Amino acid sequence: MPALIKENDLLMEEKMDDEATIGEGIVVKDAESIINLFLQFAVKEYKIYNPKTLLPEKEKPLVIISAHGPQWAPAPIMFILGKYFLDNGLGDIVGSFYPHPLFMRVPGMKAIFGRLGVPTKVYDLPGLVDRLNDGRIQVTGTAPEGIYCNFQWEDYVGPYDNAGMVAAAVLSQAKLVLIAHQGGDAWNFQANLPFGWTLPIPGGLRGVNIPIGPVRRIDRYAMLAKKYKPALKKAELEAASAKERKLLIGLEVAKIRTQLNLMTEDLQQREAKLLASKNGKKKVEK
Repeated sequence: MPALIKENDLLMEEKMDDEATIGEGIVVKDAESIINLFLQFAVKEYKIYNPKTLLPEKEKPLVIISAHGPQWAPAPIMFILGKYFLDNGLGDIVGSFYPHPLFMRVPGMKAIFGRLGVPTKVYDLPGLVDRLNDGRIQVTGTAPEGIYCNFQWEDYVGPYDNAGMVAAAVLSQAKLVLIAHQGGDAWNFQANLPFGWTLPIPGGLRGVNIPIGPVRRIDRYAMLAKKYKPALKKAELEAASAKERKLLIGLEVAKIRTQLNLMTEDLQQREAKLLASKNGKKKVEK
């Protein structure tokens, strides 16, 4: 005689399915309320330059490498990007982002991050590449400066402490998009060395960043997106020895960091022109 299936059994199965997907990214539409709440209270106005660049290409995962800057500076990107996907009918996309692994060591943070879309179960390169290839994760990204975001450097985009996301993009043959941003520095306090000094170390250390968090609303947050085509190929990386892989990825990362610094300057100039234009119109109106 077939076993009777009770309603509670079905509910338990659904709960188990939900629990199984925690730490594997998040369906964008499931985060819609959080996205809208954040943008309502944390960002007064935002602008994406070249927004169509951020749309996924058919049968290709999307990997985003962002400039970091101070600790909280890139935080609005994931919410603005989620809103852009929702507005373009892409709410079914499974997205994720990767904060620094040190956050996972803070008691309780792994569970919280897992429910916010961080792939807490997938902090290794093979696991991420597998999920990008089979579609379990369709959009992901990070800001590779990692722990170096705690410091001020000569360039806005400081040294990188992890190049794993670049390797994942190459190995999964993903569409790779770079993002520069402006406006998030409002959630950070800068303590620079006196007299404009810079320590003579790689990257040129100028001071430290002290995060104050989203204590006030950002007046305007701007993002500049640009598609990036790596010179490094999947076959080349797969055939390389461990030592060669490190060198090849290092060369690609250096190019990406240069591009992001150039994009940051471009974005600053665009925003400065826009501000000057607005101020000019206000003077005319007076």
